[in-house]
Amino acid sequence: MSNLHLRPYQKAVVDAIGNQNAIVKMPTGSGKTFVAAEFIRRDLMIRNQIAKSRRQQQDTDSATVATASTASSSENWSQVSSNSSQPTSEEMTALFLVPTCNLVSQQANTVRAWIGNGYEVTEYRGGMTSPTKRFDVLVSTPQSFLTLQQIEADKKWFNWSNIFACVFDEVHHVLKDHPYRIIAMLIKGWESQNDNNSKVHILGLSASLTYAVGHRAVEVSLSNLCHDLGVTKMISPTEEELLAGGYVPQDDSIETMQKPWDVPKGVIPESDRKQHLIHEMFMTRVENRTTTHFASRIYAVVREIEREIKSQCGNVSKSESSFKSPLGQIKLTSWEDFAHKMTKKHVGALSVLYQLLEIWYVALRMVCQSWEEEEQLVIQWLVINDGFHKEGWFGPKLEAS
Repeated sequence: MSNLHLRPYQKAVVDAIGNQNAIVKMPTGSGKTFVAAEFIRRDLMIRNQIAKSRRQQQDTDSATVATASTASSSENWSQVSSNSSQPTSEEMTALFLVPTCNLVSQQANTVRAWIGNGYEVTEYRGGMTSPTKRFDVLVSTPQSFLTLQQIEADKKWFNWSNIFACVFDEVHHVLKDHPYRIIAMLIKGWESQNDNNSKVHILGLSASLTYAVGHRAVEVSLSNLCHDLGVTKMISPTEEELLAGGYVPQDDSIETMQKPWDVPKGVIPESDRKQHLIHEMFMTRVENRTTTHFASRIYAVVREIEREIKSQCGNVSKSESSFKSPLGQIKLTSWEDFAHKMTKKHVGALSVLYQLLEIWYVALRMVCQSWEEEEQLVIQWLVINDGFHKEGWFGPKLEAS
């Protein structure tokens, strides 16, 4: 670590994060980036400690193998090395996401200065060549990182299984149509599907978590944000703590975000939206055929996949032949949770169909939660997750959709 030191309130914030996913709200100029840098440094230390322990265990296992018989030795070594294709703890990296290209070098330099020598901090943004050397921290814009995952899919460096921590700078962008939201959902999807219960340690930073949409809507958005990021803590130093720690207030410490997308025609006016009735209001619009054209098409595809599954269920045992749509459930995330559970339960064509249905349930949830506004974000989600991929054995109606 460098000779730099945290202010008391910064240290208190990092200490409070611990091993939980957290969102930190601190005003402009209060040192959020230093909080993120210390968060990464501590996780790197834990990574190194785990790697050291595993090396010691492997040395012990190797010694045991060397003293065994030839046949037994071969069998045991195979078990010790069976996970060699997976990244070791020391190879795992931290990801620091920033919303704009001009922030990449700025935040990377801060992290370098903070964590000191011995760690490799790499920058990546549009127009740069893909990293070719191992790194400990990658600072990138979200869209550039998503592209990197696609063009370098064969490199484990950029897989979620190789990332132990992720920082979202200006995390409020996750609330709306932004690549941050895609990444949040990709992390959530990977965590729900990996077999070893691995998690990405998430930290979100923001000077303000408000959009200009009213207090009630802000509370709902924050609830969705915490759910999508798996956040269990929201931390914000008090004004007294900030001033006692040397923070000097700035005039631009409050940030108000305007909607960065065009609102589709025909959505429910904000003044008429009742968050506790979001499911009922959406389904009523579906029944009355008053949803936007985009929302109606997403809903139609979901229903067609469900019908295809019902048809496929007729080919399995009677105990597994029933299908009941979860769309009547008020808890929107229960839709995708149901499909994911059924993906694990079945095999073959039926499992693939449930996997496709899970992707489209998420898309429909995004449509519903956004009051039918987030069309581009939904399309991005479907493209990234191969939601438009069609197998030849799908029924003719699903092929046509």
